[in-house]
Amino acid sequence: MTSISPLSSWNSAPSRAAAATSNRAEAAAPSPVSTPSSIVALSPESVNDGKPAAFVKPPMVWESATRDKVSEAMTKSFSSYAFGGRFSGLGAAMLGQAKLGNYNFSQAMRQPPPSTTPNIYAASGIAPGSLHGNGEDRVSLSITTKSGVEVKLSLDSQGDGLAVNMTTSGDLSDAEASALGELAKGFQEAIDGMGQSMPKIKLEGLMQFDQQVLESVKLHAEVKVRGETESTQTLDFQADGAQRKVSFSGEAGSLDLKVDASALNTLGSPERQAKALGSYMKQFDQAASRGHGDAGLMAMLKDSFTALHSNTAAPQVATDNPATGKWRLAAEDKSILTGLADFSASVSQTVKFSNPMRSAEKDGFNYEVSQKTEQAGASQDERSIRQQQQSKLSASYHQTLVPGVPLRLLDNTESQNYTYHQIEDAASSEAQVAYKDGKMVKASLRQEGSQSEHVMKYFLGKLQSDKTTPGNFSVLRDLLPVLGPYKSGEKEMTPEARLEQRKQALLTLSDDVLLQSYAGQTISLWQADVPPEEAVR
Repeated sequence: MTSISPLSSWNSAPSRAAAATSNRAEAAAPSPVSTPSSIVALSPESVNDGKPAAFVKPPMVWESATRDKVSEAMTKSFSSYAFGGRFSGLGAAMLGQAKLGNYNFSQAMRQPPPSTTPNIYAASGIAPGSLHGNGEDRVSLSITTKSGVEVKLSLDSQGDGLAVNMTTSGDLSDAEASALGELAKGFQEAIDGMGQSMPKIKLEGLMQFDQQVLESVKLHAEVKVRGETESTQTLDFQADGAQRKVSFSGEAGSLDLKVDASALNTLGSPERQAKALGSYMKQFDQAASRGHGDAGLMAMLKDSFTALHSNTAAPQVATDNPATGKWRLAAEDKSILTGLADFSASVSQTVKFSNPMRSAEKDGFNYEVSQKTEQAGASQDERSIRQQQQSKLSASYHQTLVPGVPLRLLDNTESQNYTYHQIEDAASSEAQVAYKDGKMVKASLRQEGSQSEHVMKYFLGKLQSDKTTPGNFSVLRDLLPVLGPYKSGEKEMTPEARLEQRKQALLTLSDDVLLQSYAGQTISLWQADVPPEEAVR
């Protein structure tokens, strides 16, 4: 015998077997009003043309009978096994509800295992609500408003269920609810990025939070990587008006990035920041190419570096307010700065030992880059500014002797045909200015770098060559002639011509102070206008 209780219109895939055993008269009769939390119980005789009920999936069990956009999104996304598919559209739907004023809700769904037991809860053994906080894949978002209200969202997924939850510690104003809703797309992009087979850090949308309404945004994502060997990859992100940080850990390696945007007076114009970001993107690509870094990890660095430096702007009116920086900086001061907020970043690739015959040889990649700005002095007229940029690359890798032929190192001499590379690079840039009695008395730029590549060549397991190629450069430039009073011989120039000349000189200098990781680039940069005694190689 078959007994059927009413089904919700959004409940996924009602049993075809149940429909097949209902008589035609019943099918033609008007359906009663559906109850979302109702359960279907099927007898063994009525299912799947006589097949045992163990082969039939019971209907979903829901925590709440509430019908809303979030429940509908859960129904649509549950059929996807992949993490990204499971949470597809859910983050956006949850924050979309907040924009409508519905910011306290909980929902969960669970697929019980096939069973002949009529009581589905007994068959599953666990109610849907127990999924909250216990998913194999999980995402949480915490947002604090300027008024102090904390909003928390959580998403949990595992093989047989899905759960979401949203709570607030107090009432939200219309402006706060709207600001939350504006983050819906960015939240979903961050979720989808982590859900890909090759994860990506997509934080641009979350970084555009309204800093006039929201105090901070925090994201945590934990994803189980399924395959021959299971592992977990995690992402943590935190941002407020001044501090931003990202950390990622996964099978490929780890990444850490911190940005301090509290000193607004050192920030440059959007154009200046864009140029500096472009320069660093080039630096990252060069490091990845030279050290054979993991493409996915370096893409994460580039994406997160760009995102965390967004939504920062220099004050329109410079003041001596300590909240925006220690001093009011002149155009000459800013010309020696990159225009970016201070930061520190590191990428560490998981070490692999790919040569069974030489366990001491490893494949690895470690890259660090940072910027630090110091403002000192007893007063505005006695101020000094110094900005340091540094980068360091340490990498090692194996390479085939025959281009285009994959390297496969085995435990025999016939496979031992390769070169083993060890890279050690470092670069730094330091620019500074100092004032006494309101007049610039010191301005300089020093850039240094070193490169080293150690290459060992093996053929049939025998060492054929062992060579180290070093490279060093050092450039020191006195900037007073550029930043100080007008040069001698310019008295005949018109005020307009002098102003234009100075503007161009400051623009050129602002390009020159950007970090250069390769000696050849820096030397060529200076050789046209630096006296021989100021450049040393």
